[in-house]
Amino acid sequence: MAIARNSDQFLLDAYTGQGGFITGAYLVQHHSESSEAFARRQALAVYPNFVRKIVDVYLGLLWRQAPSRDAGEAYAAFAVNADGAGHNLDYLLASYQRLAMLLGTVYVIVDKPITPSATRADEKPPYIAHRLPAHLVRSSVDSSGVWFSVTFSEMSDGAAVYRTFTRTGWVLSEDAAGTRIIAQGEHGLGRVPVVALHSAYPINPTDKRAMSWVFDLVQLNWSLYNMESGLNALFRDQEFSVFAMPVSDGTERERLQQEGLVLGTQNGLLYDPANGGEPKFIAPPDGPVKQHMEKNAATVQDLYRIANLEFVGGVQQSGVALSFHFQEANSALSTMADLCEQAEREIAQLVHAWQGQVFEGHIAYPRDFNLTDVAQALTLAMDAVSLSLSPRFDRELKKRLVKQILGSDTAPDVLAAIDAEIDADGDVYGDRVAQAAGSAGP
Repeated sequence: MAIARNSDQFLLDAYTGQGGFITGAYLVQHHSESSEAFARRQALAVYPNFVRKIVDVYLGLLWRQAPSRDAGEAYAAFAVNADGAGHNLDYLLASYQRLAMLLGTVYVIVDKPITPSATRADEKPPYIAHRLPAHLVRSSVDSSGVWFSVTFSEMSDGAAVYRTFTRTGWVLSEDAAGTRIIAQGEHGLGRVPVVALHSAYPINPTDKRAMSWVFDLVQLNWSLYNMESGLNALFRDQEFSVFAMPVSDGTERERLQQEGLVLGTQNGLLYDPANGGEPKFIAPPDGPVKQHMEKNAATVQDLYRIANLEFVGGVQQSGVALSFHFQEANSALSTMADLCEQAEREIAQLVHAWQGQVFEGHIAYPRDFNLTDVAQALTLAMDAVSLSLSPRFDRELKKRLVKQILGSDTAPDVLAAIDAEIDADGDVYGDRVAQAAGSAGP
């Protein structure tokens, strides 16, 4: 059965580690592998989940500092309970952004409960809900790429129903065409109350879905998953050496087989060297295992390289190379922050529109994630080493650099241990900077 590696479910499974990754359905059978051997390999498959690790690293950096909001009391009250179920806006947007990183885009509906009320003050506030690309049934846009209408599928009492939003109202129907109407109403917003949250800029600016940010990472992680499974199979098949014992003729072979030859540490084996060779164990060659391990290690580095996280992967590089990767990572983070800021600004406009107001506030997401500061610190450290400043200055600079690279998430005892290594001249981080500075030349 073909594996739909570009499907939304495959991308989601790559993050959760569930689905075909846990059942082995995402493994590819080798052309010379028996069905029994493949089934055994599927049962033993373990998924090395680098996709989740990388996504969580980026998401943690994105939301380490909360956005700055100056949008009035009404919006502040909305942000405390943004979905009407007790979840605050930061939590929801971070969750939506995770999904957007996996699927490319998440659609955020800004709706308002339908409740009879005497005054606007008695009305329930707006709330947000999300839909995945798989829920988008159809949509239409004008020449500028602005929605005329959007239709999503959803489940109601075990049956599929379809909710359509237009610039003037909404329709809930039993069919996607909206002919068998269940309920309908007007909202008077003047626009479709749906916001597209992207993780990257769409190829076409008017497109309503972007490419998955993790697509290339998922493909590499899937490849690594298959290679790791093959390596485990090699280990199992070659775990024990084959015992070879020479026999003089077929009669002796049959006798040994009938007696049930058993070897162990509590018994011995007698043999006649004159009538045959010496018994021995034959070990399989280690070449295939070494090749698999080298290929797996290279694939892991490719994963970090694509995500611009070489400084996490453990490969020693020059300060210039590290600075480049820091800038690339910072650029990706800044793009995500900008897109989330744009989406929230649209959400704020709709929240105010639902309440008969115009949004005139300010929303700003952090754009500097300290990666540039780390790159600058690396340059400063290399300059300090090149200038041969005092040993104490050098040690203190290295300690500061370590804290900037590892951040506040590192346990204090780990930082203390690294400081002790620096003081004892056993600092691998300082050696790395010194090597980079030395290789740069005068």
